[in-house]
Amino acid sequence: MNKKHLIPLFGTFLCWGSMYVVSKIALRTVPPVTLLALRYLVAIPALLVILRIRGTLRRMERADVMTVAAIGLLGYFLSFCLQMQGIARLTGAISSLLGAMNPIFIPILAALFLGERLTAAKVACVAVSMTGVVIIVGVGGTVNAAGAALMLTSVLLWSASSVIIRRISGKYDPMQVAMLGMVFALPFTGAWAAIELRSAAFSLPAESLFAVLFMGLVGTAAAHTFWNTSLSLMDASFCSMFYPMQPLVSSILGVLILGETITPSFLLGAAVICTGIVAAVLSGKKK
Repeated sequence: MNKKHLIPLFGTFLCWGSMYVVSKIALRTVPPVTLLALRYLVAIPALLVILRIRGTLRRMERADVMTVAAIGLLGYFLSFCLQMQGIARLTGAISSLLGAMNPIFIPILAALFLGERLTAAKVACVAVSMTGVVIIVGVGGTVNAAGAALMLTSVLLWSASSVIIRRISGKYDPMQVAMLGMVFALPFTGAWAAIELRSAAFSLPAESLFAVLFMGLVGTAAAHTFWNTSLSLMDASFCSMFYPMQPLVSSILGVLILGETITPSFLLGAAVICTGIVAAVLSGKKK
């Protein structure tokens, strides 16, 4: 394997890992769902430009419109709204760690809705990772349980959305599916944000504006570009093995930028969760 192929893969998880820390900065002055709506307003035009430059934007078949609408409502609306609510209650490191559990939930949902075989090894991987969550959340009551529940529900909904995406995978550029998912989600996200702003304070100083632009351009448009490039160069199972890099980046940036503290229970729980993630990926690759 050409080592240069790893550059976009590292870029992907650097972008995704930094998103959680940058979100914490923006959440100081911007309510959670409003922040998500602003992110979409930046990301949608950026993704459209990238698709046109690459020449991969194509007309969607009518039969696929409802599928993309479901992806938008379930994934980009409900999942990400809950994610932002969870991030607001947790540290960047813990948010990122819980957000990296997609490889754990996807095999279960694929077995339920796509008829894929659910092996004992996959069940064991889920059990291991959930043990890690209990270690982090349960020790000393130092972690907001509601925030952790919101993050886990968000991951579950996003995993379900990922299963739906498989129905149209290969027909469209993944970035086009992402962009259209955001387009479908934006009106609902905007409506929730309008309700949110009736009772929440909102301001957009320079650091919050930078955070919004970063989330839309780097955390979304650039990250999707890096990820799609990686998938075109290497196996998806190999790429997924780098998911534990996401919370590692968030932990380092959380300490350096936000002054967050990494506790022994977090380190132990992180190690257990990452073990479950890697084992799940390896199990899928072996199959």
